[in-house]
Amino acid sequence: MDSSLHKHYHDEEFDPRRFIETYCYNGNNDMFEETIVHLITQLFKTFSSGRVRGETLLDVSVGPLAFHLLTACDYFKEINVIEFTDANIREFEMWKNKEPGAADWSHAAKIVCALEGKSEEWPGKEDKARRAVKRVVKCDFIKDNPLEPVVLPQMDCLICMYVLQVVSKDHQAYRSNLKKIASMLKTGGHMLLMGTYNNSCYMVGEHKFFCLSFDEGFIREAVCDAGFIIENLEALPTKKTSNFSDYDQITFMIARKERVV
Repeated sequence: MDSSLHKHYHDEEFDPRRFIETYCYNGNNDMFEETIVHLITQLFKTFSSGRVRGETLLDVSVGPLAFHLLTACDYFKEINVIEFTDANIREFEMWKNKEPGAADWSHAAKIVCALEGKSEEWPGKEDKARRAVKRVVKCDFIKDNPLEPVVLPQMDCLICMYVLQVVSKDHQAYRSNLKKIASMLKTGGHMLLMGTYNNSCYMVGEHKFFCLSFDEGFIREAVCDAGFIIENLEALPTKKTSNFSDYDQITFMIARKERVV
């Protein structure tokens, strides 16, 4: 299928709850170990090692996800979340405010607490993450200042999970958008960049959505060009058989902002 015919992340057919149910719940597909368990483990290893530190964290991720914040909340006093659509903001705020019918991330809380050696403390983990989230801000990469009119201070750490691949129409746009989020990070701060290689689409319900495909060479060049030094980059080859998404590797990068571009 011609990728130009795929729907895009901002289209109203993107159902945030369906997205969560498709990719984030064990038993719904065979990608769970890669998309949830692997990334939680990588984040836990990174934060618990002490190599990434600070008080403030900015989350720029695809969809109204919260599983990664369950680890981050143990290491950062303040978390700010960027979302790209009203539907995603509403879905995330339902979880943050513990509203009836909100997405359930207790399965992720159990994984995090097991890694911490505190399995019995999982019931309070989501509440701790909720308290750490101070703002949910709408973002539009079409603008020079994507958060306009909101002004946030630069952050100590940035988590960027998948989203640049689904909002960037081509490689040039990806480079531009990466530089925009880099401006939200302090010099010396760290970006944790999660993505996929050779990924052209993903499914949400019956709808096929566009994803920007690239390889390791491109992402290394783009990140360095945005002012970062790559401290670590790992790629996990997929073992999935499901056809929800056509990626062949999941990536996890730790990069330190060296300079302003």
